[in-house]
Amino acid sequence: MADKEAAFDDAVEERVIHKEYKIWKKNTPFLYDLVMTQALEWPSLTAQWLPGVTRPEGKDFRKSGKRKK
Repeated sequence: MADKEAAFDDAVEERVIHKEYKIWKKNTPFLYDLVMTQALEWPSLTAQWLPGVTRPEGKDFRKSGKRKK
């Protein structure tokens, strides 16, 4: 009996998660400029941000917070 209840609870939770995901996906154009999604079997523990970026010597494009007048 407990196995059936656990399976039912898991199924309900999965439906709720799927429904919330569909709502989020529908609203992404209003929230973000660009969204790229990819379904994974397991959550990623790491992320690699812009792996191919090169910085030319003598050029610093980082925002310093200081404004020129």
